[in-house]
Formats: sequence, structure tokens, C-alpha cells
Amino acid sequence: MVKLFKRESQVEKLGKQHVETVFKSINKLKEVMTCFYAAEFDELDEKVKELSKIEHDADIIRRQMEIEYYNGAFLPFDREDRIVLAELVDSVADMAEETAFRICISRIVFPKKGQGDFEKFMEIILDTISVLTDCIEQLDVNLGEAIVKAHKVEDLEDDADIIERKILKTLYQLYREEKIDILTLIELKNITRELGTIVDRAENASDRALIIAAKRRG
Repeated sequence: MVKLFKRESQVEKLGKQHVETVFKSINKLKEVMTCFYAAEFDELDEKVKELSKIEHDADIIRRQMEIEYYNGAFLPFDREDRIVLAELVDSVADMAEETAFRICISRIVFPKKGQGDFEKFMEIILDTISVLTDCIEQLDVNLGEAIVKAHKVEDLEDDADIIERKILKTLYQLYREEKIDILTLIELKNITRELGTIVDRAENASDRALIIAAKRRG
């Protein structure tokens, strides 16, 4: 029993470290976007490399967690959900890296109109992952608060959908007005969609956190 508690304590520490590393990847993505707005592609390339390193660090932590689960951390009914949760959280960093890489290879000039909406979009994404971080940390502290945070993630996902649709509408308007070419439209549309997917994946993780909280409350 002592060994079980030690394993659970260790995996809880790893879980906290994992979600904080994923949050760090989103902060780095924001830096990538800042370089993108300014067409500072050399610095952007460096930021993308840094983000890839962070994503790799998150993978390593997730694998360490999986080993602890395999060795018996937590009871079987809880273990599966926590493994799924770790994978869902990890997928957030995966999408951040994928989005950054698309920006890196696109080399398109960002249009001035719409930058403000992209900045708002990134702030919502950061807020969402921050709340998700709190939600997961509260699973081992206060289940009621974890549920509140999970619902907050859902609300932020709705806000993100609104700003995503606004950005897409602006992009098509710019194209119709011949202020951007077809390649810029396609690339920015794909980048916008991928940014939205980050929030979708965060919501998926929060849904799993809700399941964990519900099972623990009995």
C-alpha cells in the first residue's frame, strides 16, 4: 500500500509537470505568432525549434507517467481515464508544434487587417490551456473546483469558435477584395483551423477530467 501511494504521488507530480510543459508550448506558439505578424522569419524558425523541444519534453514526461501507471499507480478503474487524459493533454502540444511548423514553412506575409483578431484568438487559446492546467491540478485537490474549471474550458471553447469564424470571414473578404492572394488565403485558413483545433483538444481533455471527477465522487 505504501508503494502504491508513492507511485501515485510520483505520477501526480509528473502530471503537474506535464500539463505545465504543454502550457509552455502554447506560450511559445504565441511567440511564433508574434514573429509571424512581423515577418521575422529567422527568429520565427528559432522559436519553432524551441517549441519542438518543449513538445518533445512533454512526450518524455507522458511516457514516464505511463510507466508509473503500468507499475500500478492508481486503481485500475482510475488508471485508464488518467492515461487517456495524459494523451489528450499531450495532443495539445502536438497541435501547437504542427501549427508552428506550418507557419514556418508557409513564409507568407501576414496581412495587417485581421491581426488584432488573431491576437485575441491566441489570448483565448492561452486562457483555455491555463484553465485546463488548473482543472487537472485540482483533480487531486478539489474535485468540485476541477469540475468548475472543466466547464470554464467549455465556455472558452465557445468564445474561440466565435473568433475563429470572424477571422475566416475576414480572410475571405480580403481575398474577394484582392488584398491577399489564394495561397495566403489557404495558408491562413489552415493556420486558423489548426489554432481552433488546439482549443478543441483542450476541451476533449477537460471532458475526460469531468469523467474522472464524476467517478471519484461516486
